Amino acid sequence: MEKILIKNGKVLLFENNDVIIKNRDILVEEGKITKIEEKIPNSPEYHLIDAQNQIVMPGLINTHAHIPMSIFRETSEGVSLNEWLNNRIWPIEDRLTKQDIYNASMLSLIEMISTGTTCINDHYFMSEQIREAVRKLKVRAVLTRVIMDVDNNLQERIDEFKSFYETRLPDEDLITYSVAPHGLYTCTDKALQASANLARQYNLPIHIHFLESIDEIDDIKKLHGKRAIEVLKQYFNGIHTVLAHGVKLDDEDIKVLKTMDCGIAHNPISNLRLGCKIADTTRYLQEGINVALGTDGQGSGSNLDMFEAMRIACLIQGGIHENEARITAKEAIYMATINGAKLLGLNTKIGSIEVGKDADIILVDITKNLDNIIMYPNSNEVANLVYNTTGRNVTTTIVKGNVLMENRIIKGVDVNEIIKSAENIIK
Repeated sequence: MEKILIKNGKVLLFENNDVIIKNRDILVEEGKITKIEEKIPNSPEYHLIDAQNQIVMPGLINTHAHIPMSIFRETSEGVSLNEWLNNRIWPIEDRLTKQDIYNASMLSLIEMISTGTTCINDHYFMSEQIREAVRKLKVRAVLTRVIMDVDNNLQERIDEFKSFYETRLPDEDLITYSVAPHGLYTCTDKALQASANLARQYNLPIHIHFLESIDEIDDIKKLHGKRAIEVLKQYFNGIHTVLAHGVKLDDEDIKVLKTMDCGIAHNPISNLRLGCKIADTTRYLQEGINVALGTDGQGSGSNLDMFEAMRIACLIQGGIHENEARITAKEAIYMATINGAKLLGLNTKIGSIEVGKDADIILVDITKNLDNIIMYPNSNEVANLVYNTTGRNVTTTIVKGNVLMENRIIKGVDVNEIIKSAENIIK
C-alpha cells in the first residue's frame, strides 16, 4: 500500500471537546495516520496530495441508508410514508434482479465517494450483490440482510442472513455487519426474538427503523400489545442498537433510551420529505443520547450528500426551538463523523483525524473562486462547512489509505457506464 503525504491543508481536528482547524501535514502509512505535524518533509516514496486551499477532514459517516435505492430517487413526491412504501416501493422491489441490485448499488457508492462519505450503514436485501459492489469500490460499509415477516417468510430471511454473514471474509476490515429487523411494525414478536438471538449469537449490533412516523405508534401497539419503547426494551436491551429516525419520541421514550445501549441515526431530509415531523435532536443530545446522521435512501432522502444533511439538521432545530439554545455547526460536524463512528462501533478506527486511526479522509475545496462564492468572506470555516458546502466541493476521498477519488476523478471505474447501467432499471 502506498504512503500518502497530504501537505499544506487546513486540518479539522477534535481537541478539548471543540472542533478546530489547524494548518497541518498528514502522513499515511499502511492505511493509517502516522503523523500530524506542521511540516512533514516530502519524499519520492510518498504519493503527494497538495491540500492548498482545502479543508482536510474526517470522512463522513452515513449511519442509515438503503444502498441500492438510487433508482428510487424522486419517487416520493406528494405521498405519505405508508403510501410510498406500500404502493411505490415494495411492489417494484419484488421485481428487482440481482444484477439490478448490483448496478443500483454501484451508482449509490459512486455518489457516496464523490460527496465525501467514506462509511455507510446499509439496510436492504440481496446483500451479496451489495457486498460485491462495496468490495469493487473499496468503501467502508456496515452490511446486513433485512429481516421481516409480514409476508410469512421469516425463516427464509433468517437463513439468508446466516448464509450472508457466515460467508464473510474474516480479514475483510472494511466490511462489518449488523442484524436488521425492518421495524417494530413489520416484525412480529417471533421476528424480533429471532433478530435478538442472531445479534447475541454473532455478537452484532441491531439496526432498526424506530418511530419514524405517527402511524407506527398505533400499528406497533396493535401488533405487539405494547408501546414501541416497551417492545424495543423487551427484545434489544443489552444489545447495541442503531435506531433509524426516532422522530416520535416522548418523555418516557427518552427516559428508557437513556438506560439502553443505543443511539439515533437522524435522517432530517427524509423525515421532512415524507412529512414525518422533526426529531428533537437538540434535546436528545442534551439528554446524553448519541445522535448521528444519515440520508436514508434516495427515494425519500433525494441524495447521499451528508453536507446537505448537516445543514438541514441544524436549520430545522430552529423551527422547533425558536430562540432557545439548539445544535450548532460544530455539533453537526460531530454528528456526521465521530458520533457516527461511535454509533457503528467503529470509533477506535475512524471518525476523527488522529495518529493511529485508519486514514478515512476527505479534502474539501475552499478556493476563492466563482464556484465557491457563497463561502466568502469566510469568517467561520467550521460553519461554512455546514451551511455553505455541498458534496460537490469534495475533491479527494480516501478510505483506509486508498485514494478512491482525487481531483474529482473516481479511480478504477467508468462512471458513465455505471450511470447508464442503472438509469433504466425501474422504467
